[in-house]
Amino acid sequence: MIGKDSEAKRVKTEEMRAFIEESKGLERDYIGELQDGKRKGWLAAYVGWGFGFLGLCAGWAGLSQEAPPPTVFEVDKSNGGVEVMTVVKQQSASYGEVVDRYFLNKYVLNRESYDFDTLQALYDTVGLLSSGTVQTEYHQLFDGDKARDKVLSNRTRIVVNVRSITVNPLPPGSTVRTATVRFTTQAKSANVTEPVKHMIATIGYTYVTAPMSEHDRRVNPLGFQVTSYRIDPEVVSGSAGS
Repeated sequence: MIGKDSEAKRVKTEEMRAFIEESKGLERDYIGELQDGKRKGWLAAYVGWGFGFLGLCAGWAGLSQEAPPPTVFEVDKSNGGVEVMTVVKQQSASYGEVVDRYFLNKYVLNRESYDFDTLQALYDTVGLLSSGTVQTEYHQLFDGDKARDKVLSNRTRIVVNVRSITVNPLPPGSTVRTATVRFTTQAKSANVTEPVKHMIATIGYTYVTAPMSEHDRRVNPLGFQVTSYRIDPEVVSGSAGS
């Protein structure tokens, strides 16, 4: 009896040890699953925070951008055609002296030249590059009995040569720059070529924001505008005493 009881106790002890080991294994598996779930949870949280941050940045970038300019349409009354008008994004006193000189040269050539065959193009270009007051003054040259096109007609051409362009410093707090342009003019007809005249143009100019048709924008893409224009004869060496 004693031998059998001892054997039974040994069996129970071994079973208990196996049970305890199995329980420890199950506990380790459970703890591992908990830790793995925790890692996955933190990973999902990090991903969510990342997308939230990206969304915040995208919203901030969208709000920080300027609103697009309104679209303006122009209707041609003669044929009913519709054309989209464009607007320069911002007004500027200057786009750099190289650009300024380009438009100043273009303005003087178109304003002071005369060629009957291209007169309409010259007239339209000067109008687009001039502010209201300067534009009116220029248009008056073609009004009345002594209008330039009536006096010169197709018999005379005026050839202009720009000699120099000096862009003056921008006055503090001003958006209007000034420039001095030296140029010559010479009238030519079939039988007569007049002497060369030396002239100085004092020009005030700026760049403005204004709706323009696509055609006008090709002529004046940056909104260059002459705000004042005056010409005077230049006294050159050799002509002071004449």
